[in-house]
Amino acid sequence: MNVMLKLMQCYIHIILLVLNLPRQSRAFTSTVPRLHVPSISRRFSNKKDESDSPGNIFDTYLEENALTKAVAVFRQNPQLELTKERFVAVFDSIERRTSEAEEINDDRSSIMRSSSRLEMTSMYRTLKDLDHLKLFGASKDFPPASGSHIVTPKLLEAVSGLSMVALTPKPTNSVLVAGVALALFEGVISLNLGIDFNLLVFITLALSLFDQSMMNGAFFESFIKAFSPGMQTRIVKHEAGHFLTAYLLGLPVEGCVLSAWEAMKDTRFNNGETSAATSFYDPELSEQINNSVLKRSSIDRYSVVVMAGIAAEAINYGRADGGAGDEMALVSFLSQLNGNSQQGSNTAWNNLTIRNQARWGALQAVLLLREYRVCYDALVGALERGCSLGDCIFAIEEAGQKKRAEAHEGTTGIYS
Repeated sequence: MNVMLKLMQCYIHIILLVLNLPRQSRAFTSTVPRLHVPSISRRFSNKKDESDSPGNIFDTYLEENALTKAVAVFRQNPQLELTKERFVAVFDSIERRTSEAEEINDDRSSIMRSSSRLEMTSMYRTLKDLDHLKLFGASKDFPPASGSHIVTPKLLEAVSGLSMVALTPKPTNSVLVAGVALALFEGVISLNLGIDFNLLVFITLALSLFDQSMMNGAFFESFIKAFSPGMQTRIVKHEAGHFLTAYLLGLPVEGCVLSAWEAMKDTRFNNGETSAATSFYDPELSEQINNSVLKRSSIDRYSVVVMAGIAAEAINYGRADGGAGDEMALVSFLSQLNGNSQQGSNTAWNNLTIRNQARWGALQAVLLLREYRVCYDALVGALERGCSLGDCIFAIEEAGQKKRAEAHEGTTGIYS
C-alpha cells in the first residue's frame, strides 16, 4: 500500500512538472532580449545612442532647415563640437531657410520680419553666445569714431584721408563703351552680310528688352564685363564692404550675390532689379519700424552698412565707381522718416541733413574697414573663390583669430 502511494505521488509530481514546463518556457522566452542576451541588447542600444546623439540630431535639423530645433539642441548641448564642416552646414541651412518662399503681406515691414529671418537671428546669437562667432558684433564701441554727427567735407578728408570726390560714385562709361562696340559690330555685320542695319538695331532693342524683363539684365551685364575686365573684382570688393560691416555690427548676413546670373537664381534677390547685393537683417531696426519708434542708433547703423560699399571702393581704388544705388537707398530711407514723429531724433531729413548723414556713415565705414583690414581681405578672397556664406564667415573668423594671435605676440592689430 505504501509502495502504491509513493508511486502515485511520484506520478503526480511528474504530471505537475510536465504541466508547468510550458509556463517556465514562456516566461524564459519573454525575458531573453532583456536578460539573457546582453551583447545583443548593447549593440542595439549603442546604435540607437549613436543615431540619436546630439550631433546627429543637430545635423539632421540643419539638413531639414529646422533652425529653431537646431538652436534648441545646440543650447542644450553647448559642448557640441563645431567642426568646419558643421560650421559651414549651419550657414548653408540659413541660406536655404531664408530662400524659402514665405507668405508676404503688402507692407514692407512684414517682409523684413519674416519667420526665417527671426530663426536666422536666433542661430547667429546662439553661435555668438557659445563663443563660436568672436567677430560677430565685435564693433562694440559703435560708432568707431565718436563725436558730433556733423561731418563737413573738410573734417571727412582730415579724418579719413579721402576726399569727397573719392567717396562720390562717379558715372561709369562702361555702358557707353559697350554701346559703341556693339554699334560697330552691327555695322560690320550689315556691310559684310548685306543685312539691313535698322533691322539689326531693332533686334538688339528687342533682345535688350527681353534681357531686362526676363533675364534680370544678365546678358547685358556679361557683355559690359567683357569690355571691363576689372569690373567683377571691383564688385566683389564693394560687396565685401557691406558684408563685413554688417557682420561686425552684429547684423546677421543671409546671403551675397555678385552677378545678375546669381541674383536670378536666388529667390531673395530675383526682383528684376538686383545684379549684385548683400542681404543683411537688423532685428532692432525691423522691430522699431513695426512699432513706429526708431532710434537714432538704428538709423546710424543702417547708414554705415549702406555706405560701406562706397567706402570699400574708395579705400581700394582711390575713388568709388559703383554705389549710386546705395546712395539712393539711403536717401529714400531717410526721406520716409520725415512723416514719423517718433523717429528717435529731432532731425528733419532734408537735402543738407541727408548729405551729412551719408558723409558720417561713409566715414565710420572707412574707419571700421581699415581697423579690420585683414578680415576684409580674407572675405574678398573667399568671395572671389565663389565660397558659400559659411565659408566666407569662416574666413573672417579665421583671419581675426590669426590677427589676435599676432597681437598677443606684441604686434599691433585690431585686438590690441
